[in-house]
Amino acid sequence: MPKPIVILRLLILLLPAACETRHEVAEKGRQMLLGMDTYTLQSCAGIPTRTKHLDSRTELYSYENKYEKTGGIDITLPIIGGGFSTGGSGSYCHAIVRIVDGKVVAVNYTGDDDDITGRNAICAPIVRGCLRAYEKER
Repeated sequence: MPKPIVILRLLILLLPAACETRHEVAEKGRQMLLGMDTYTLQSCAGIPTRTKHLDSRTELYSYENKYEKTGGIDITLPIIGGGFSTGGSGSYCHAIVRIVDGKVVAVNYTGDDDDITGRNAICAPIVRGCLRAYEKER
C-alpha cells in the first residue's frame, strides 16, 4: 500500500495538468477551427448565437457560453425557508469566428472568460465538440 506522502506528491504533480485542461481545450480549438468550412463548424460547434455579414465575402459568427454564477457561497436553509448568496458574479465567453469565402480564418475569445483553471477556460465548451469530432477522424 502506498504511503500517504507518495499519494500527496503524485496529486501535487498532477494538479497543474488538470488545471490547464480547459485552457488547453480553448487554445487547441482555436487553432483547429482555422480553415474549417462553415458547414463543418456548425455541425460540431452548433448554430451561432448571432451572425453579421461584413461584406460579400466576410461574416462573423458569435458563439456564447455563460456561467451565471462562479465562486462565492450559496447557502440554503430549508428549515427557515431561505438562505443567502455572496460573491460570484458569473463568467462568460464570446467566441467570435471570422469567416472569409466560407472558411474560418480567425477565432477570438472575448468576455470575462478566465477562471482558476486558466486563460479563456470558460470558452472551452464552445470548441470541445469540434475537438472531439476531430479526434474521432484521426
